[in-house]
Parts: sequence; structure tokens; C-alpha cells
Amino acid sequence: MRIEDLQNEFPGMPERMRIMVEREVEKQLNTTETIHIHRKKGRMRKTLIAALVAVMALGTTVAAGAVYYLRSEPVGEYGMKVKTESNDIQEEGNTPESGTDILPVKMELAYLPKGLVQTEDAKYSYEETLNQGGISLCLYRMDTGDDQFEMHFQDVVTSEDITVNGHNGVYLEFHRLIPDELTFNQRIYVTYTDVHYVLEMFVGSDMAKEEAIKIAEGITLTPVQSGEGESCIKENNWSAYLASLEEMESVEEDTEALSVSREKMGNTHAVGEAFGLSDTYCEYYPEYTGLSIKVADVQVADNVGLLDLSQLDADGRQELERETDGSGKLLPAKINYVKDGDGIDTVSEIVKTGEATQKLVYATVEYTNTGDRELTDVIFFGSLMRFRDTGDQVKFYDGEEPGAEDVWDVALSQGVCRYAEMYYYDVHGGERGNNHIASIKPGETVTVHMGWIVQEKELGYLYLNLNPAGNSYGFDEDSLAVGYVDIRQ
Repeated sequence: MRIEDLQNEFPGMPERMRIMVEREVEKQLNTTETIHIHRKKGRMRKTLIAALVAVMALGTTVAAGAVYYLRSEPVGEYGMKVKTESNDIQEEGNTPESGTDILPVKMELAYLPKGLVQTEDAKYSYEETLNQGGISLCLYRMDTGDDQFEMHFQDVVTSEDITVNGHNGVYLEFHRLIPDELTFNQRIYVTYTDVHYVLEMFVGSDMAKEEAIKIAEGITLTPVQSGEGESCIKENNWSAYLASLEEMESVEEDTEALSVSREKMGNTHAVGEAFGLSDTYCEYYPEYTGLSIKVADVQVADNVGLLDLSQLDADGRQELERETDGSGKLLPAKINYVKDGDGIDTVSEIVKTGEATQKLVYATVEYTNTGDRELTDVIFFGSLMRFRDTGDQVKFYDGEEPGAEDVWDVALSQGVCRYAEMYYYDVHGGERGNNHIASIKPGETVTVHMGWIVQEKELGYLYLNLNPAGNSYGFDEDSLAVGYVDIRQ
């Protein structure tokens, strides 16, 4: 999941919160157990983001023994609380004393609309919009000794308390800033107090509300003894999220993620200069000590003729078609100038639009094994960073800024040019056929071509981050240690 996709998946989240969530995801992924699969398995990143977003606005109160029902409560014009409340009817044995009393559950789906297929664990999308919309499912295991649940939302345009197969639920629809873009603008919550779980369903704009509710009505959770079976998704302990909430509330915004001293950029590399990965990365994976990386060449073009389109999947080719004319020349990018709403009494709105000339940035990157043993399943990754030199500081460039007379707050690009992560690469390997080099023998060099679409006015700000465990949307210590590659034009 890209950080810009948080706008779509979690439309009510303030920008500062998005930065905090992304940073916390990076921190949790950079452990001895997960650092090597940081770029391999996007769903791990997505699961962490979903979990961290959830805990930003959760609360709990102990009221053991009560029976709970879920309902929504407006806050201002567009704010909404979704929470469980007690009906004050005590039922002996209804609420577990601890999380250990809650059995794992098997989840079964009795209904899926025609054309909806499973794409990965707990995610289903339509064949014509594969891996884009559809539904994503999450289960919360209410292991805190009660079934109380609360989340706060912004930018809610529609809400409805629903009953789903005998269980209380809430349906939410969020404001869509760009109506023609496919986003996850709907959410469904269902409480299963009989087994002490809460279901969260993210619903894409390509699915009708009625279909989503019908899917929810067909979901059953059946308790099983440990080892008897597995649910179709892994449940998430509520207690762990509450602990994360406390940690997140104590975190102060790290301004260094968006700005560093010129001294910290001292390890910057030029095109043609070889370098290795950081000591931290190589401590976890000593075999990478012998891996040398070099950006051999960078080309800029106004068409996509340098790309081997067979290296893109069907979605990538379709996306690129929207960015080019019949001859492969890049069309201008659309820019939306947005006035921010507070999400409670006002929503964000587009106050004007514009265009920006686009260019292809095409980098030739060489990976050389300088060690004495073969390297296998070598992960590679390239992020196109935008940095602005202000003299004593180097700052993350986040696009056009409003002037004194402007009524807009942020300029949002549409299309491929908003992505920092490499849009194109021509070497594939690993179990999923993605960004891995199958083998590099001692003394051998493997060449990878990477590509990005950018706005022409950003060419003077471009750096490459080739650290596979690095942050794509700000500075981080490991990437500063590896060193960025200056490819400014």
C-alpha cells in the first residue's frame, strides 16, 4: 500500500496522522523478522496500516456482564462515532473474563457477487478491477474482558444502523473527493457478541451498498478449538491495538522525517558511483555485505518508448494507456487544487484544476556480487524521492504550495505521477514473480531498469532511494546511511 492510498482506504484521516501511521508501519516492519519481506508482501504492510489506523481513535471501558449493541452517533455535520452500548441487561457468562476464554473462529462467506474473486487473504475484488476495489475484511478479537468498541470517523456523508443476520451493525459511506476514482469509500461494522468478535469490512466504490450488506449477511463465525481449523483471515487482538494506541498518543511528530541537515546528506551518491547497503541491513543479512549497487545511467523522455510493456501486468498497461496518446507520448497530468475541510462540519473540496507536463524517468541500476558466494533471491527496490535544498537543510518536497492569494490548501496529482515507488521494473523473481533477482554469482552483475512517471517541474528535485528497507515518503536513518543517489536534471 502506498501512503497516498491512505487517502482512499482511510478518507477521514488527517495528514499528520497519515505520516505517523506510515512511520510506525516502517518501524514495525524493520525488525529482524520482517525487514527482508518489507517489499515482498504488501499485505503485511496493509495489515499494519489498517491496525494502526484503527487504534488512532479507539476507546474501551470495562462493563463486564452486559449485553452490547452497535450504533452510530453523529458528531457535527460529517463526523461519526461507531460504538457499542450496553442495554443494561446482565446475562451470566455472556462476557469472558479474559482473552484466553475466547476461542478462535472459522469464518465462512455464504455469498459473493458474480465476478468477485479472492485475490489474497481476506480480500476479494472484481475481475475487471482486479486488486483495486471489492472488499477487504478484518476481525477484532475482543480480548479485554468486555465487548465495548468505539471508533471515530470524519467525512461521513451517509450512515445507517443495520441488522446483519441477527447481529447489530453500522454502514458508513465517506465523501469522495474525486468521484471518478476507485476508492474504498464505504465501511461496514458488525458485532458478534456471542463469540466476542467485531467484523470490519472495507468496501470499494465499485460495489453497491446492497451487495456489500448482502455479503455481510452471509458471513458466519464458528468457534473452533485451537488447531481444529483456521478462519479465512487472521484475527487481531483488541488489547494489542489498545496498547498501540497508548504508544501512538505518546509519539511526537518526528520533523526529521521531512527535513534533515545538509550534513546528514553527506553520503549522497552520484550517477556512476557504486555503494553498498547499510551495516544495519547487512547485520541482519550478512550475505548482502558483498552486494554493490550502482546507478549506471538515467534517461528522461516525454514518451514511454523505453519501456518493455510486457513487463507490466494488465492493470499497469491499462493505467499507462490512460497516461499516453496513441503514439506513446505522455499526456499532461491532471492536478486538483483542494481546500481542506475539517471532516466534522466541512469536507474537502476541489476549488480548481490544472495540468502539468509529464516525463518518464528511466534508470539503469547495476547489482554486482563482490563476494565469494552466490547470492539468491535478492530483493531490490527503488523509490523516487523529491528533495529541496534550502541551504542548511534538505527538505522533503511535497509538491506545489499555495500563495498568499490562493484559496486552496493542497495540490493533488492524479494518475501515475503521484507514486514514489517504482512503477516499472524489468527483472522478476521470487515466489510471487516480483522485485527479486533470482541469483547473482560471484563477480556477476545483474542489470535492472526502473521507471517512474513524474511532473516535468519536479526534475530538479529528484533523488533515488535504492535501500530495500527504506521509507519512500520521507527521510529515515537507514536510507541516509546507505545514501541517496542524486539524479537531478
